[in-house]
Amino acid sequence: MTWPVTLQLDERAYSLSVAQRTAYSVADDFAVEVQSQEHRITLVVMPNSASVTAESLPSDHVRALILQQLNDFALRERVQQETAGIRETLILTAFAGCSR
Repeated sequence: MTWPVTLQLDERAYSLSVAQRTAYSVADDFAVEVQSQEHRITLVVMPNSASVTAESLPSDHVRALILQQLNDFALRERVQQETAGIRETLILTAFAGCSR
């Protein structure tokens, strides 16, 4: 396989936070450089020297793994945004019950 594997992302689809969480989630096997410029995020993926299997993986497998992680963290971020009000209401209700 030819290293590095490079992924170009649009910030409208994946936030910088999502890209950074993805990089962290695969850090055992890959070193990921996260670059951000003008609504574009570039991920440059290299095998981690401590990983025994990462270097032998085919590039399409690495790309699929990174995309899976990106989609997972993007969905988590969206759910967190959409449920923020509910979470705050639950916390306020819980603490209101404690003060009685």
